[in-house]
Amino acid sequence: MTTPISRRAALRGLGFVGLAATTGLFATAQAKVASDLVVVDQGGTGPWDGENCGPTSAVIALVAAGKAPEHYVSGPEGATVGGNATAVEDMRVACGLSPQCDASAKSVDYWGAYLKDLEAGIREYDGTATHSMFEEGVDAAASGSVVILHVHHGTLIGEEADYGHFVVAQGTDSDGNILVSDPGRAQTIGITGYSRQHLLDSQRDDATIVS
Repeated sequence: MTTPISRRAALRGLGFVGLAATTGLFATAQAKVASDLVVVDQGGTGPWDGENCGPTSAVIALVAAGKAPEHYVSGPEGATVGGNATAVEDMRVACGLSPQCDASAKSVDYWGAYLKDLEAGIREYDGTATHSMFEEGVDAAASGSVVILHVHHGTLIGEEADYGHFVVAQGTDSDGNILVSDPGRAQTIGITGYSRQHLLDSQRDDATIVS
């Protein structure tokens, strides 16, 4: 059902062999539909890192769409815990989750984020965020679009966990599984391929297509 795989080239400039040896996050299957997904860990991204899957996914999506935020760190350094803390904290502010110039504070009275928050943040970085139904988003990702999906994390990764979670999907592997970058399991799962049906079964809410 799940198959760890590599991106077609590298995390922004590294060749595949060097990337695999350095991070240990990928296997050797070739992508069937091009994917520019990167690994960004929500861990180590400030006092709200436990609920930063949303802004972290927004950073991943912008990078995959070719619109990397100013402070995005590429390669193995950026894939480490806290490696992209500044980019994620800046995104929290852009999403309206934290006030300007103080990512350690909170501007909202709810846990995590809503898709509308992420869409606002993406637009602050001159990206396009198009709200869609979940199934439409899954199919768009399979066709190569960059998509943020709101999933039930326990169902997605096969664990006893009951909470909503944001991940980024784009492209497919050689078996036709849809590639997903999971900010909550960046060090253990990285980028993984899931079947279309498994993603549909993991739906928590809607999706947004990023370009």
